Amino acid sequence: MAIGPLNDAEGKPSAEARNRLTIFVTNIAQDSMPRNDAARGVAQIGQARPVHLDIYFMLASGHDAEIYEEGLKLVSAALMFFQSNSVMTPQNTPEMPSGISQLSIDIANLKVEEIGQLWGNLGGRYVPSVMFKVRSVMIDAGLVKSITPLIRAPASSAKAEAG
Repeated sequence: MAIGPLNDAEGKPSAEARNRLTIFVTNIAQDSMPRNDAARGVAQIGQARPVHLDIYFMLASGHDAEIYEEGLKLVSAALMFFQSNSVMTPQNTPEMPSGISQLSIDIANLKVEEIGQLWGNLGGRYVPSVMFKVRSVMIDAGLVKSITPLIRAPASSAKAEAG
């Protein structure tokens, strides 16, 4: 397996991706509806809001014609892996970087027209592939600006209580 583009800067198939299953990022987008991970009932720390991202990646098999079937077997094996490991946590994925509590991986369905456009934008010819979406990866710089308590003392006057 290789991590990197299928094509070099000139649009020719890269040597690293030839006859291998290759993983490459196709898009990074802000998640407009992130899950709310904030703890309730705790003082809010005024800090820059974390950015929630969806990361799209593709698995592609750039195998030569004489071993095309091997490439299809690798795509199939990768599909089975991500189907059985669709949620990755530090418990089931010890190599996960600290600070990431969970990664959810789904297949991102593309229409035939979208696939054609994507491969055209990538500058390559279509090869057997599948697009995945890693949902809501949180990026947080952790820059604390202020601390705001959730509960404040009631504003009452002594006159109101005496009356």
